Amino acid sequence: MKKHFILSAAFLMAATGVCAQQEAGTWTLAPKVGVTVSNFSGKMPAGVAYAVLPQMPAGGSPGLIIVTGDETTKAGVVGFDDSKQKFGFAVGAEAQYQFTDVFGLSFGAFYTQQGAKYDTKGFPYTSSDGVKVDFNDDLKIKLNSITVPVLANVYVWKGLAVKAGLQPEFTVSKKTSGDVTISYKDQSASVASNTDAGIKTFSLSVPVGVSYEYRNIVADLRYHFGVTDLRKGGDTGWGSGSSSKSENRTLLFTVGYKFGL
Repeated sequence: MKKHFILSAAFLMAATGVCAQQEAGTWTLAPKVGVTVSNFSGKMPAGVAYAVLPQMPAGGSPGLIIVTGDETTKAGVVGFDDSKQKFGFAVGAEAQYQFTDVFGLSFGAFYTQQGAKYDTKGFPYTSSDGVKVDFNDDLKIKLNSITVPVLANVYVWKGLAVKAGLQPEFTVSKKTSGDVTISYKDQSASVASNTDAGIKTFSLSVPVGVSYEYRNIVADLRYHFGVTDLRKGGDTGWGSGSSSKSENRTLLFTVGYKFGL
């Protein structure tokens, strides 16, 4: 019985040693890599513009344009606002200072893929003046951002922490992409659409989540609630059917390795 007790105590001490978070008064650095599942709140519009022109513009053809002998110009936008989840990845690093045994503050920087997709593949559209637009795959809004999470970490058990904070996000690329074909009479043009998504460069979100540390390996799961409207000009140009606000919604899972500094 005594032998079993000693073995159990030794096991618990070993488990405590490998799962314990960093000591108070120390710094750590953790490179991390992971995946994102993102979408937008509200109704974030995504659209493709097309034109049928009497002659080629002076700057050439930038996208879905057909030149015909017709004297009139036919132009329009095919829009969607029912967004779906989009998968991406994230890579970066976080530094953390441990104030006490149960409280630490972390600062990080990540390259993060966010955005959403729209179920447009195979969607047929024909305008009242005979212009046909075919969607050969799903439209996607692709947001590539530098995110800077600042988090309070509270350790509720050995190695297990709950966290919350604030995250500024700086978008470095924001495109609406998709393979689209325009047809009019006996002419057609296809393009891998890659146009500006009309989204603000700066946004702010509130991340909340949990993490677990084991032998310096850190698994982290966070959900980001966007708190700023992403759309330039709000409802301007989108019509009354669109939601007045649209924010980021992102689930982030990362795995990293903690180094002592």
